[in-house]
Amino acid sequence: MPRPRRAVPRITSMRGLFRILGVAVAFYVVLALLSGHVYARSGPWGRDFERSSDAWRYWSAVVCYALLSVALIFIF
Repeated sequence: MPRPRRAVPRITSMRGLFRILGVAVAFYVVLALLSGHVYARSGPWGRDFERSSDAWRYWSAVVCYALLSVALIFIF
């Protein structure tokens, strides 16, 4: 009698998806650094922050996206 196949845990099947999302967010961080503007949530909608006009919000959004990217790739 053959052994029943074990179901693949859902965690391992989702890990690849989170890594792909992490790479996509990292690509967006690089794009934001090169272009000088980033789109981030602000209230119910979002806003576009530019490095030249609103440096504090621009850099805080870039840092948040970079940390999210690292978390998606290595933690989840």
